[in-house]
Amino acid sequence: MKPENLSTSALSATPNTSTGEQYHVASQLVVHAGGYSIAGMKSPNQDAFAVCIPKKTHVLKHKGVVAAIADGVSSSNVSQKASEMSVTEFINDYLDTPATWKTRDAAGKVLRSLNQWLYHHGQHAGSASNAMVAAFGAVVIKSNTAHLFHAGDCRVYLFRQHVLKQITEDHRRYTHKETHYLTRALGIDSHLNVDYQSVGIEAGDWLLMTTDGIHDALSLEALTSLLNEAIAQTKAKPAKHQGEAKADLEAISRALTDAALDAGSDDNITCLLMSIDNVPPPTLDEALHDIDGRRIPSVLKEGQQIDHYRIARVIHSGSRSHIYLARSELDGKQYVLKMPSQNFADDPVYLSGFVQEGWIGEQIKQRGVMKIHPRSRHSPFLYHVCDYVDGVTLRQWMLDNPRPTLTEVRTLAKGTIRAMRVLQRMSVVHRDIKPDNLMVDKDLNVTLIDYGTAQAGGMGELAGQREESYVVGDLNYAAPEYLKGNAANTESDVFSLGVSIYEVLTGHLPCKEVNASNPNASARGDYVPATVYRPDIPDWFDVALKKACHPIPSARYKVLSEFEQDLKKPPVGFKTHQQSLPLIEKDPLTFWKGLSALLFVLVLVLAGLLVSR
Repeated sequence: MKPENLSTSALSATPNTSTGEQYHVASQLVVHAGGYSIAGMKSPNQDAFAVCIPKKTHVLKHKGVVAAIADGVSSSNVSQKASEMSVTEFINDYLDTPATWKTRDAAGKVLRSLNQWLYHHGQHAGSASNAMVAAFGAVVIKSNTAHLFHAGDCRVYLFRQHVLKQITEDHRRYTHKETHYLTRALGIDSHLNVDYQSVGIEAGDWLLMTTDGIHDALSLEALTSLLNEAIAQTKAKPAKHQGEAKADLEAISRALTDAALDAGSDDNITCLLMSIDNVPPPTLDEALHDIDGRRIPSVLKEGQQIDHYRIARVIHSGSRSHIYLARSELDGKQYVLKMPSQNFADDPVYLSGFVQEGWIGEQIKQRGVMKIHPRSRHSPFLYHVCDYVDGVTLRQWMLDNPRPTLTEVRTLAKGTIRAMRVLQRMSVVHRDIKPDNLMVDKDLNVTLIDYGTAQAGGMGELAGQREESYVVGDLNYAAPEYLKGNAANTESDVFSLGVSIYEVLTGHLPCKEVNASNPNASARGDYVPATVYRPDIPDWFDVALKKACHPIPSARYKVLSEFEQDLKKPPVGFKTHQQSLPLIEKDPLTFWKGLSALLFVLVLVLAGLLVSR
């Protein structure tokens, strides 16, 4: 069975073969590919290449776009078969591996199995002229990452921003200046040592795969010049339809092989080009790996610049982070830049949390929750670019409005609940809901900010996830179960929400304060009714707050909309405190009148009994 969309024409032994295919990849990943192979001065053509994309979306998502190139050794009469088998069997078998396997593990297992078959077949053949040996290179493109597998002297280059960079290293040993032999290849030994590396890709990148018929004849500078000329010609002639993009890459590949021939190449010549036209947002695992090579910026002042952002104002400068209002020189808009503190440059948990914050913010599209923009891959610095929210923190609003109305409190609670529901739908626990992390505008619209302590449901499955050794977030808003060492969950965020709304209403916390020296949840004491500080509020409003702040997670609200409804009106069957009082306390006069009447009746009854005797 051949892979779907496999470029089989590139695998034939005819002197000239070519292919060009367009790939529309799920999740906004779009790749074009085009290649060309020619026997050149040495017949037959012992090179082979193939490109494949699964048509089924779920297979595409988990397996990715696969490209392979191979060059059979000239000393063997069956090397053409070895190269063809290498590319076709690798793609077929890789696509058959379980979707749960990592790309490196899946491709590695396939290559080891393929190597064993080629090696043992060559051993049984009994002579070097029948050895099944081929230099091999493969690229698997998934999400924002290109996974490279390499054994031999086929090459993979990255062409970015008009600069060509060789990614792989040749496995050769030179006996003389012009004479060499392969130290690694498929089928050369029973044990296969494959080079693996992952490379971050972005829209506009090209990947170039070549056999030695190309790169032995054309220098890096010559290849760079040819690619830049091709791009200039493409821009000068706008594409009228999608098919032209396919033809361009094939034509460019043909031009490179022609240039190698003109430069005196005496080998088979093969070139494969893949253009990355669009990429989806990076996965969290990719974002975590992107920490490497990023520098934490120095503390900035007003008027200074980082990348294309000029600092307009220092919003906050603390021990954990620095926050600035900045204006972009590209679009003229204001943004908030959040930068990690250099105090935590060696703290993997903190840095992991910082990257996770950016990744979560990039996934958010809804209003009410702060958007974080994807950071430039060209910047050497680690920081977040956040949407600017025009308003004040809820903490500041509380200071400006020390005795809010119930209508204002309900409006603020409603906005916060809707923001939290956005995170819940993403399976994200914020873990630091508090007035300082909520922005309020003049119309009382609420925006949830700061995802530095947030945690997504799938983070624990990632290899890059760091284990925390301490409680994160503000202890006074942290749920009791979290303070006791249990994992925070949705109910934990409900507790923090309840404490925050209680504080907005009363100006106080519902329990005693805790601190880092005594974070024990039992030190908080019992819930203080909100009516102690605000006797003007109805009892049922306080009951809703008490349920949200309940120390037992199962006793809190399971659905945030229920909390929102209970802040609007008393639940069905609810009795106010006054209604629950005994009659002697609720209406003493009526009680004593009734008791007197009852006693009078008893006296009459007793008198009647005495008379009858």
